[in-house]
Amino acid sequence: MKEFEVLLEELAVSSDIEIQCTIISRLGETGEKEAIGFLVKYFSRKIDNVIKSHITNALIKICGKKAPKELLKLLRHESWVTRMKAAEILGEIGDKKAVPLLIRTLRIDPEQTVKEWVAISLGKIGDKKASKPLVASLLSDPNFEVRMESANALGRILEKKSTNSLLDAYYLDDDYRVKWAAASALVKLDEEKSKELIEELTTNLIDIIRFEKDEIIVGAAAKTLGEIGNEISAKILLKTMKISRELVQLEINLALDCMAKRFNYRNKEEFVKNIH
Repeated sequence: MKEFEVLLEELAVSSDIEIQCTIISRLGETGEKEAIGFLVKYFSRKIDNVIKSHITNALIKICGKKAPKELLKLLRHESWVTRMKAAEILGEIGDKKAVPLLIRTLRIDPEQTVKEWVAISLGKIGDKKASKPLVASLLSDPNFEVRMESANALGRILEKKSTNSLLDAYYLDDDYRVKWAAASALVKLDEEKSKELIEELTTNLIDIIRFEKDEIIVGAAAKTLGEIGNEISAKILLKTMKISRELVQLEINLALDCMAKRFNYRNKEEFVKNIH
């Protein structure tokens, strides 16, 4: 009997969550594609969400770059957690075959969290066919998280035709997180066309970093500066990090990592050393 068959038998009879998670992780390590059907069927049951997370990781490892039909069907599952996790897995797999069903889910799913993850996954897959549906979500979805992730996804897909819609989102959306996500996407799509906008936003973000008291807003500003800011704003981030709490420090460190990559440094440490 093969190792994965033994593991499947153990999983079928176990009632202990921790043991189940261990078995599922081991199944992922085997890379055995014959286990996919069982895991997807198990995943579709009303089981603990921790177990679903372990199955998610196992399926990502086993599936490689090809999305099985059983997994695509989970986008229609009655459980929104299952649909959300299915979208996450499909984004990690990166199979363009999943794009039409993900687009359908983005359009009609009643759960905002599912749509958020669908937008994230469409961005990871990077198929330009998803641009129009993502623009529609960016401009009309009632939930700011869905609009924000749609903007982020457009910044990854890099479809020039979405530039004007991103500009509309920046100037017209009433949520600052969506505005900033749209600006970050614009830098990636058309830095020259958005140059004036970016200069304006960078100045505003620096003011937020200096004077805002709300840590969540400061953290979001730091993240956006990492994606659009210059070396002067990096120096301000470094000064702010010395007097900030842990949440803001984490976002600033991530922002500096992002800047180091944008400016072609080997790592954050080299970047920080150069701007001092």
